[in-house]
Amino acid sequence: MDNKKHTLKSRFKQAPFGVGHFRRRLAHNDALLQNSLLGLITGIAAALVIIAFRSLFEIPLMHWLPGGTAESFESLNPIWYFLLPVIGGGLIGLWLMFFTPENQKAGVTHVMDRMAYHQGKMPFKNAFAQFIGGALGILTGQSGGTEGPAVHLGAGAGSQIGRIFHLPNNSLRLMVGCGTAGAIAASFNTPMAGVIFAMEVVMLEYSIIGFTPVIIASVTATLLHNTLYGAQMAFMTPEISMVSTHEMPLILVYGVILGAMAALFTKTLTSMQSFSAQPVLIRMLMAGTFTGALAYFVPQVMGMGSDSILMAIEGQYALGLLIALALAKLFATAISVGLGMPIGVIGPTLLMGACAGAALGHISSYVIDGPTSSAGFYAMLGMGAMMSAVLQAPLAALIALMELTHNPNIILPGMATIVIANISCSYVFKQDSVFVELLRKQGLNYRANPISQALNHQGVTSLMHDDISHHNDNDITGYQSAIKQGCNWLLISSQNHDKVDYVLHMRQVLVDKALTTSLIESAGYPTKTFGFCSSKSTLKEAWDLCKECSYTQLLITDIDGSIMGVLLEEEILQYAQKD
Repeated sequence: MDNKKHTLKSRFKQAPFGVGHFRRRLAHNDALLQNSLLGLITGIAAALVIIAFRSLFEIPLMHWLPGGTAESFESLNPIWYFLLPVIGGGLIGLWLMFFTPENQKAGVTHVMDRMAYHQGKMPFKNAFAQFIGGALGILTGQSGGTEGPAVHLGAGAGSQIGRIFHLPNNSLRLMVGCGTAGAIAASFNTPMAGVIFAMEVVMLEYSIIGFTPVIIASVTATLLHNTLYGAQMAFMTPEISMVSTHEMPLILVYGVILGAMAALFTKTLTSMQSFSAQPVLIRMLMAGTFTGALAYFVPQVMGMGSDSILMAIEGQYALGLLIALALAKLFATAISVGLGMPIGVIGPTLLMGACAGAALGHISSYVIDGPTSSAGFYAMLGMGAMMSAVLQAPLAALIALMELTHNPNIILPGMATIVIANISCSYVFKQDSVFVELLRKQGLNYRANPISQALNHQGVTSLMHDDISHHNDNDITGYQSAIKQGCNWLLISSQNHDKVDYVLHMRQVLVDKALTTSLIESAGYPTKTFGFCSSKSTLKEAWDLCKECSYTQLLITDIDGSIMGVLLEEEILQYAQKD
């Protein structure tokens, strides 16, 4: 039993519109208005941090690179194809040496880890390491995207706001989801894909109470980001469509091929975890050297490759270059991210898929006797299929494909390719989401069961009894006046007022007798069946505490240490069974 000092907090002292009342309301899973406000705040915070992050690398790149854009690494002198990633790897390694191995963790996998095992509490040091490390990676042409750092930073912004205001952990988890959606939406100008990615990949659930604030965050972040950068499309793709339904069988075969590529990518990336014990500087130099070696022969592998995606869609790359770029991007990104480089994988999967799809489109003209769709059409199919299979997120990939291309003709064949690629990667080649596979390599299991999810949606104060009265052994007879005041629970201290020894419900007390400490002891009331639990905890955390310590009751404490109420183990179980 905890011997820390605790005082009683009266249930009648909270103002109906005060911060304390706001926190109490957030503990309920139907606090839609309050959660919507949090979604708005988190969306603004995510957009601001993404704007700051984007400015950190885009402004220098647009001045340094000869092409005048942040993606024109190919216009550099060829010697820099090799030197720039190697120098970047060294700089990133030196930067990460200032952080402990635990604080070096970054990206989407880190966000999922904090959601599954830490109730969405994301350390500031990890976000700071990601902010600078991710910018260095993009500045030096590493083979990665911006969305991994963006998700980490957006989710971290939501988490930090929640922790500053001592919000309950169920709201903290939601704010991480809101930050994730806002970050994806602002990075790609894809508000719908941001929502689906947050729900399908990070939160692993679909619920009304979750959807609404996440949508608000995504829309807010997109509007704020577009106010500064403009509502520009990621790819100005031509209006192309499938020429003939006779291509469908071949498209399904291509889905299997893309699923195999996705499995190879995931397997390569996770196999790099065998080097995780090596010093971070060595790992970053290895990643930079490998990327530089590939870039010397295929310079388009540098950066995220949004310009190369458009070139593949427009049919400006020959078959040989498409195959070389798809494979070079696959291995460069997988090895770099697997070694711990703080860069993203979603953007590179789009480039891999676009190049592989365009290559297959060229092959189709030789396989099919008759008119076939353009290579650009197959490139778009490849983008969705590769993203879906790598992330195991078919709906997020389909929505992203629609928002990135603004081409409604892609929906039907895109759905077919995405589904086949997903099934091939997961069932034929036995590879789950790249993020889930990474967590498994670290000994973590990310599959949450429905009961745990239900308990994580609600805070402890939503079920607690706040009709409590605290007495010491010198004033125990005052329990009768407590009954008249509507109190049903007695907290009794037998020695001093700072330590609770008995938690009794009024029905346990014989009201026709004077209650005394000796009467309590003679009745055999247990003294060690309760513990203390923070008011910020979820019902899942409270349930785990009860199971771990064999508690039947928990005293809920506010952020100042005062006792707010009593929570019963049996009522947590009843809630879980009802839900």
